[in-house]
Formats: sequence, structure tokens, C-alpha cells
Amino acid sequence: GEGFVPQHSSSAQALDEVAAVGGAMSHQSGKGTALVVGGGIGGLAAALALHKAGFRVEVFEQAPNPAEVGAGINILPGAVQVLHDLGLAEALKSTGKSGGAGVQTSELVYCAASGTVILREKRGLEAGCKAPQYSIHRGWLHMMLLATARERLGDDHVHCGHSFQSLEQTQDGVTAHFLVPSSSEEKKAPWHFTGKASFTGDFMVGADGLKSKVRAHLFPGEKAVFTGWRIYRGVLEIDSQIYDGKSMLLYGTGTAACVLYPVCERRRQAGKTLLNWGINCHNSILAPNLQGEPPEESWTRRVGKEEFVHLVDGWKFPEGSFKDPSIDFSKLLKDTPDGSITCYTLFDRDPTPVWTVGRVTLLGDAAHPLLPFGSQGAGQALLDVEALYTAMSSCKGDWKAGLKAYEAVRADAAGKVVLSNRGMGPTKLLKMFEDAVGTKTLAEQAQWVKENQEEIAGFSNDYRKNVSAESGHASTGASGRGTPFDGIMGFGKSPVLLVVDFCDAYTKPGSPWYCGDPACGVVGAVAQSVDVLAKMREKGLPVVFTRVVFNKDGLDKGIMFLRKVPTIACWTEDNPLTHICKEVLPIEGEDVMIKKCPGAFFGTPLLTHLISRGVDTVLLVGCSTSGCIRATALEGMQYGFRVVIPRECVGDRAPAVHEANLHDCHAKICDVLPKSAVLDYLDTFPNAAKKARRA
Repeated sequence: GEGFVPQHSSSAQALDEVAAVGGAMSHQSGKGTALVVGGGIGGLAAALALHKAGFRVEVFEQAPNPAEVGAGINILPGAVQVLHDLGLAEALKSTGKSGGAGVQTSELVYCAASGTVILREKRGLEAGCKAPQYSIHRGWLHMMLLATARERLGDDHVHCGHSFQSLEQTQDGVTAHFLVPSSSEEKKAPWHFTGKASFTGDFMVGADGLKSKVRAHLFPGEKAVFTGWRIYRGVLEIDSQIYDGKSMLLYGTGTAACVLYPVCERRRQAGKTLLNWGINCHNSILAPNLQGEPPEESWTRRVGKEEFVHLVDGWKFPEGSFKDPSIDFSKLLKDTPDGSITCYTLFDRDPTPVWTVGRVTLLGDAAHPLLPFGSQGAGQALLDVEALYTAMSSCKGDWKAGLKAYEAVRADAAGKVVLSNRGMGPTKLLKMFEDAVGTKTLAEQAQWVKENQEEIAGFSNDYRKNVSAESGHASTGASGRGTPFDGIMGFGKSPVLLVVDFCDAYTKPGSPWYCGDPACGVVGAVAQSVDVLAKMREKGLPVVFTRVVFNKDGLDKGIMFLRKVPTIACWTEDNPLTHICKEVLPIEGEDVMIKKCPGAFFGTPLLTHLISRGVDTVLLVGCSTSGCIRATALEGMQYGFRVVIPRECVGDRAPAVHEANLHDCHAKICDVLPKSAVLDYLDTFPNAAKKARRA
């Protein structure tokens, strides 16, 4: 192995850990020993669930003395039900001397920075769910779970100050190696992790968070990508309440959105509010010295208010939202204690379909790092816990099979949530409003809301149904319990890359059709498609391009598409804006189809071309997501092809439109997958040179 030997000044602790090296520890039951790396919310809940299932559980947390840190989080009803099933219902409600308890959320109110209310939604019990939704302080929930784990597992089975370093697996078990503080008598920072310890169990769960060392050990080389977004967060106490004291408020604009909610039931009952607030904003609206990629990924960096306070100038709360009408957002920021505000820079990682390697699996953010939109982080981890409990309770000693069964239930479902959260969840509703009437009068804004209620409600409900455990133990895609739209086409054996309408009209600044939005635009989609195109050529696989070109003499004027969008009648062969972007120009042997309607199959020889080449899989890149991409995907599916869209490689004019269409395509038409999955698939083909030698 790694040569780790326990080194402690405390002989009792050393003897205890020497007994753990080299073999499985003695069992309290016939089930076996589980090692859980990570003592956060997901890890502690997993430990409690495995203990309930009859396992001996050892928990390892890096922090020597875990403390109540962080700000507010929301836990949706399905995830709360998991905590109830662990016997924690009363603890969640406790407002006694040692508990602050969470607030049972009653509603979520969306509103614009002008104060216009866009949508009011009932939540939790008020919405008819079997379990409540909780708005709660993360630190309080964490400490409650830690105390419960120590009580049920035994204090000597919860190991703080253990920093995971590596693992090794044998036919009989898995051994985890840790660095520990040099002296067990050290009680205060700074701690010096120079001691070493090793523990062996039957299986291991890596629940060590966003920067998981266990995940890095299993899947080295992963790179996190900065999204351009960050969240400023703070907590303060006020002598007022939002509506009924149990309401959440989500408001702002498309580039700076804020959420506010209470996190302490005890204070609510006293007529006060312990208020959590968070401002999610894009790099582009911050001062120049703050723009660009931050030096590190962090959610604990302390910041001054001057970084962001200007973003909320003039923002107004809805009339009657606070019992004290003098409260505005600027006042809340001013009253937040200096030195208590943190900044969370948002980095993204692609979901992975594989969580389990032998006797080791992942859980929570270690398995599916989530952008913090839609109240999903802790909730998805708790749904993992439920699936893990079910799988390991019924695997009859075949630990590897149990872990794979857990992965089969959760990996795809959680991956869909990761992808959905990239669309920024419910905050897209604010962008929709801003694009439509953000600069209009209050009366015009109110009229727009009235006229678009069905679309507004449907947009929000569609997001919630597909990415959250909103309805308790009802069937939802995110909980892995099945939905009417849960199928996967998968890849076939003979792919083509279809590059749809990547032309200069969408990528040249100054063009009337320019789509440069950093969140969804065609400019970024072209750049993302370059390596997919290169991989196809490396493998000697077919590539087909399409262009939209109309006759200059007006012979195409009867086409209904032109009647609907007459501005593109100028897209003739001599118009340079119709030319394919230089980054993805065709090379000799690659076909270019001229089309005059959104779908690439309609009125072109594409179908015959693909059939003659034996193609069964269409890898679809191009633009726009809501128009030509969706139309082509639908045609391809109807003609019997497996259609796969690498989501980074398609673009549109607005994030809301782009994400809504990707979601709908994935639900009903094709597979929308991360680009990395498509590249992994293409890597299964031999290179063109090898194919030539084989021939």
C-alpha cells in the first residue's frame, strides 16, 4: 500500500487505529463495515442511513473541530422525507435551548427589481406535499446531524481531523489512508497534519464535497470550469418579516438575482427574522478588477460590501412584502455585519455516469457537483442517501453489486439535475421578464404578467417537476423514481456529425442576427464544436454541413418560412453572412446541403445520403436551438435515427429559450448530453489511419 502507519502521541488512539490497519474491523452486526469519507450533511445522513440498515459505520471528517458555518439552505419536501425516515422529524422542528430549527416554507414569490410581482407559488405543506419544505441554517442542520451521528454510532466512530489521502482495494475490502493532526491533544488551530492513519472496511462512500479527494483519486485530471457567475451571501437579524414570516423572495434581473428567506423558527415565533440573503451576479456587471476567472474555487472568501452593493441601487421590494415599509435591499446590506459576507465563485463540472469503482462509490457533491440554483444541493445528496440505503439493505453481502445498484438509480437522474441547473433554474424567469418588459412602466409590467400567467406558471412548474424532489415521495425524474419522459436513446454504431447553419450571420458582431450571449450564444457553440469536428475527422467519420441560402431572383418567395421570417430573404449566395464560420469550414470530401426551411432533412437529399452510408446516429451541433436544431432533431428521430445533441455545441439568442428547448428535446425527441460524453463515445472508434491499415 502507501506505507501509512498510525502515528499519535496518545497510545490509546494509536492502539485503536493499529487495530484498524490491515483488515476489516469487528462488526456490530453481520452486515459489514462502511467507511464514509466526509462529515457534511450528505456524509452524516449516509452514515445514519447505513447504521439504520445494520452496518458498522466509520465517519471521517477533515475538520478537527467542525463548527456552525455557512448560511441558509433550502431542503425540498422529498429530501425532508428522507430526514424524517431517519427519525429526525422532531429534531428539525425543535426550537429548544439547543436548537434553532428550520422554517417550514409556505411560498416562493418571484418579483422584478421594480417591485412587480411575477409569480407566487405555494411550497411544501401549503402546496399539498406530504412533507414540509425547510428554509434552514446550514450550520445548525450540520451540527444537529453531527450530534445525532455521535449519539447513534458512538463518539469513537466519528473521526474528526482525518484528511483523506488515498485508498487501495483488495479482493476482501477497501483501505482508506488519512493524514491526522500530529497530536491528539491539540485543540486549537493551526493544526499540523503530520500523523498518519489507515482504516479498512467492506465498502466506502466518498461524500467529501465539491472538491472531493475521493473523486479525484477515482477519476484524476478532472477540470472545473468557471461559469462567470458568483454569489454574495450574508445573514442578519431584523425586527420584521417577509409576508407571513415563512415566505421566500426571489427577485432582481437577468444578470443579478437575489433570494431572501428566514432560517430560524424560534426567531419567527418571536416576530423577528434571521434573514439569509444571496445575490447571484455575472462577472460582466462587476468592477473590471473583479472580472475574469478567480484564482481559486471557494465559497468562504470574506468580502466587503463595496464589491456588489451598487448592483441593488434602486431595487424595490413588492408592496407589503415587509411589515416594516422602510426596509429596502440597500438597508439590509448596510445592516449586515461587516466581515460576515462571503463570496461563492461558481465553477462547473460535467456530470459523470460512473460513480462506483469496485467497493468505492460517491455521494452528494462528490458525485454530482451542482450549481446552487433551485434549492438542489443538500436535497439531491439526501436522495442519494435514500437510494444508497435501499440498495445496500438488499444486496445480501454483495457490496459491489449494491453500490452499482445505487449508482443505477441515481447517476442518470442526478446528472440531469446538474445539466438543468446550468440554465440557472427559476432565476431564468427573471430574465424572461426583463427581456420582455424590464424597461416598461409598472402598469405595462403588470399587464404583461397578467397576459402571460399560463406561460409563467408553466415555465416554473416545468423546471420544478424535472429537477427537484418537490412532491415528497411522488414520482419525479430527479429522485430516480421514474417519469413519463425518462427514456434514453443511447449511441449507435455508425455516427455522422451534422453541423447545422453555423454561419457568419450569427457570429459576426454588428450582424442583425448576431448571437453572442456568453450563456447560450452561437459564438460559444462554434468554439465548443471545434474539437468535436476534429475528433470526427481524426476517426475518419462522416461530417455533413447545412447552409440556408435563397435564390436571388425571388423564386423562393412562396416558401412559408420566408413569409414568417421575411428578413432572411437576403440570405443569398452572394451575401457573405451566409458563409460557414471559418472555425468549422468543411474540408474536401465533406458534404454541404443547402436548405430553405428549419429542418435539415426537409427538401434536401440528407436522408438518402445518411441511409446510403449506413448511419444510425446523428450527432447534432449548430443553431439555433429553438429553431433549426429542434426541427432537425425531430425529423431525425421520426426517420429512425438516434439523435444526440452535445449541449455546449448548440446556441440561441436567449438563455431561457435555449434551455427550455434543450430540456424539451431531451424529454421527448433526442438525448441532450455533455460534450465530454460525445467525445468519450467517439474515442471508442479507431483512428482513420488504423482503419486504412485494417482495410
